[in-house]
Amino acid sequence: MRRPDRSRVVRLLLVLGLARPLGAQTVRPAVVEFPGQARGKFELVNETLFPMTVVLEPRGFHVEPSGELIEEPLDTTRMQVKISAMSFRIPPRETYTVFYEATAKSFPSWFLISSTLTGARTQSGLNVRIELPHVVYMLQSHPLRKSEVAVRAFEFDTATKRVRVELENTGAALGRVLSSEVSAAGGKPIPGGAFPLFPNSRRALEVPWGDQESPEKVVLRFANFTVEERRRLVDSQP
Repeated sequence: MRRPDRSRVVRLLLVLGLARPLGAQTVRPAVVEFPGQARGKFELVNETLFPMTVVLEPRGFHVEPSGELIEEPLDTTRMQVKISAMSFRIPPRETYTVFYEATAKSFPSWFLISSTLTGARTQSGLNVRIELPHVVYMLQSHPLRKSEVAVRAFEFDTATKRVRVELENTGAALGRVLSSEVSAAGGKPIPGGAFPLFPNSRRALEVPWGDQESPEKVVLRFANFTVEERRRLVDSQP
């Protein structure tokens, strides 16, 4: 398994809401879901004054409990991905649409199509190489159930002023936290972001905390249910 360099990890984390998007080139949508086999499209937008050369590659990936997305080769023994074009050029201020189909032997399954764009230059004349992912989830027939989601930890580190929540998906279905928030009694909720929750896995969520009061409740909203957990008022110490 090949671990990507730091720049690639940052760009891939865009799909999990952990990094800010790049301004001059865009992939839209960045994340899609299909009920079973996938048949979709995405757009690559070149907002620069330079023509961009694009090379596409289907890739597999997994996500660490910390939220770091790690690329890996696509497992072609259980998944096949067909793309309308593997390389092309996008003129300045233009948009290119990519079509694809994907089949898998079992669900849920997931992959990404990595778009490598070259041709843009910085003000100093340096060439820029950009990678943008389009992430595809092919879902199982039954959705993730509330009974399969457990909050294993809800802690507040008073030294670093960070809230840490650890979730576990005990089932075989893939789900998605559409939004999350941490709050104190009577205080304004602090958003924690959205992220996928993979089958039979754990995921940690960390939220910076600036309120004077200690956090008391975490709320995690899924498509069909909401999970709420209250914290025992024992602060973690370094």
